[in-house]
Amino acid sequence: MQPDEVLARLREDFELPFFQVKVEDKTYTEEEYQQFKADLLRYFEEYVGNVEN
Repeated sequence: MQPDEVLARLREDFELPFFQVKVEDKTYTEEEYQQFKADLLRYFEEYVGNVEN
């Protein structure tokens, strides 16, 4: 999966059509994509979620 495909899929998975994130310029396997997505979710929960509290 190419970086533009990763970004498009993240937008679809997160239901955020204007989502932007830097994606490393490499070919991603499904496993790498799932890890990247999990890292983004963890970042959001740990850093952005704590602002609300």
